[in-house]
Amino acid sequence: MIPMVVAGGILGALAKGLGGYTIGSLGPEAGATAFSNLNAFNWTQYWWAISKLSDFAMSFVCGVLAAGIAYSMADRPGIVPAFIIGYTANQAKAGFLGAMLMAYIVGVIVLWMEKWKLPKALQGLMPVLIIPVLATLISGSLFFWIICKPMALVMTAFQNWIQSLSSGSLFIIGAVIGACMGFDMGGPINKTASMAANALFADDPDGTGIGSSAESAKIVGGMTPPLGIGIATIIAKNKFTQEQRDAGITCIPMGLCFITEGVLPFAAEDPLRVIPSSMIGSAIAGGMVMAMGCHTPAAHGGIFIVPVTTNPGAFLLALAVGTIVTAILYAVLKKPLDESENVEEKVDDNLDINIQ
Repeated sequence: MIPMVVAGGILGALAKGLGGYTIGSLGPEAGATAFSNLNAFNWTQYWWAISKLSDFAMSFVCGVLAAGIAYSMADRPGIVPAFIIGYTANQAKAGFLGAMLMAYIVGVIVLWMEKWKLPKALQGLMPVLIIPVLATLISGSLFFWIICKPMALVMTAFQNWIQSLSSGSLFIIGAVIGACMGFDMGGPINKTASMAANALFADDPDGTGIGSSAESAKIVGGMTPPLGIGIATIIAKNKFTQEQRDAGITCIPMGLCFITEGVLPFAAEDPLRVIPSSMIGSAIAGGMVMAMGCHTPAAHGGIFIVPVTTNPGAFLLALAVGTIVTAILYAVLKKPLDESENVEEKVDDNLDINIQ
C-alpha cells in the first residue's frame, strides 16, 4: 500500500506544482478516450496526463489495502475478490474504513469456501473460478444490500447538519469541517465535509462570505494530517521503522498539495492513534482559519492557493499550529517499537509468478 500511495501522491504533487493547482480540469477535449486528443508535448496537457496517473493510482489504494488484509487471512484466494470489493468501496466513497471492513468479510467468506468438500474434478476450479466469482458476488451483494444505502442516508443527513451550522460560531464551523477532513482521509466523513464546504462555497459568488471561508477550513484540514504525521516520524523517529520514516517524509509534499491520502498507510495500521491526532490538529487549524477571516477562492490546491487567499499569514499560522498539534500528539501516543520491529526486514522483490 505504501508504494501505491507514494507513487500516486508524489505524481499528483508534481502535477499541481508544475502544472498549476487547477491542472485536473485543464486537459484536452474528450474524445473516444480521455487521452484521444492528448498532446503530450504540450506543457499543460502533459501535466494533466500525469495528474491522471496520480488519480488512477490513488483509486487503487483501497483495493490494495483490502487485498493485503484478505491475503493475510485467506492466502492467495482472497486477493482478487478483496481487491475488487476494496476498489468498489473506494468508488462508493466508503473510504479505507469501508475497504478494511469489506476485506475482513471477504477473508471470512473465502476461508468458509475453502472448507467446502467438492468433487475432485471441481477442486482445481476453486482458486481460479469458484472462489473469485462467488466470493466477489457474495461480498459485493452484502456491500450493496447492507452498507451502501444506510451510508448514503447518514452522509446526506450529516452534510445537511454541517451546512446548518453556518449561522453559528465561525470557529465551531471550521473546527467541525477540519475534524471531519482529518477523520478518514478521503472516506465518507471526509467527502461529506468537503461537499458541505463546496455547497456553502456555491452560495458565496463574491468569495467574501462563509462559503469561501469554509473552503479554507476544508483545505487546511486536509493538509494538516499528512504534514503532522510526517513530522511525527521525524521528531520521534525511534518509534518508527525505516519504512515508516520513509513514508513519513513523502507525506510532507503530499500534505502541502492537499493530498490527505498520504496518511492512509499509517491510519490503516494504527487507527486508534492516528485518527484522533489528525482530527484534533485539523479541527484546530480549520477553526482558526475561519475565525481569523481566511477566504479561499478555490476548492483545491493546497499550498498553491495561499497567494490568492485572503489573510494568507493567518492561513499559514493555522496550518502550522494544526500540524504541530498533530505531530506532537501522534509522537507521544505512538507505541515504541518492540524488538522484532527494530530489526529491519529484508524486502524480497522476487515475485512468485509462473507462466506456463
